[in-house]
Amino acid sequence: MVTCEAEAKELSDAIAARQLEIHVQPQIDLATGEVVAVEGLSRWMHPTRGPIPPAEFIALAEATGSIHDLGLFALQECCRIGREWREHGNMLSVAVNVSPLQLETDLFFDELERQLAESGLPPAALIVEVTEAERIDDYAVVAGRLDIIQHWGVTVSIDDFGSGHSSIERAVAVHARELKIDRSLVAAGDWDAVADAVTVAHRSGMRVVAEGVETQDQLEHITAAGCDRGQGFHIARPSPPDVFEDWLRSFVR
Repeated sequence: MVTCEAEAKELSDAIAARQLEIHVQPQIDLATGEVVAVEGLSRWMHPTRGPIPPAEFIALAEATGSIHDLGLFALQECCRIGREWREHGNMLSVAVNVSPLQLETDLFFDELERQLAESGLPPAALIVEVTEAERIDDYAVVAGRLDIIQHWGVTVSIDDFGSGHSSIERAVAVHARELKIDRSLVAAGDWDAVADAVTVAHRSGMRVVAEGVETQDQLEHITAAGCDRGQGFHIARPSPPDVFEDWLRSFVR
């Protein structure tokens, strides 16, 4: 893992210079087969080391405080991408990942309000994916803040269910409207666990997205289990927005 101070500065400088990119991965509605949303994923192509895994530079950003700048970059880009697509008739929702560290400050919520206003992206077109929800210290405070943005129309999603990072109880505690089934459950083929999660989530009024779908068999199983949306390599790999737009034009349900 990247740990040294020099590399931490490189990340900070790369964020400031906007050397990182957002790639997008589509989600399909399992009932209709239509592409309905994308998840924005940060990518860092280091000039000498090549691509650095997101798990490494995100952990570095959290450890050094750069996560707030990284999160703002991702939010700005996702809002910009979503708004530009809408100008061209692509009415897709865009999901942006948010660290619990961001939710601990007023800065994130102030910036979210500002970015929605400046970009012109309708709040209903934005999904805020809360990663590693078990790291939230005060669920009551965070739930109150998330209630405000959901009142605007933004959807709050709890990521990584089934990986040990999230639980339905935590999703309910922050009044989330979406639950994402972790790829580990899909890879393991634990369809009973997936179906049970879907039942509880739907009972709580949450939409369910299964990620990590890599085969047709998995796609059929998550559909049978009652998931609402699917995401994964079997549908499409993450790609730059312009490459995704080319893919979308040729996508056949």
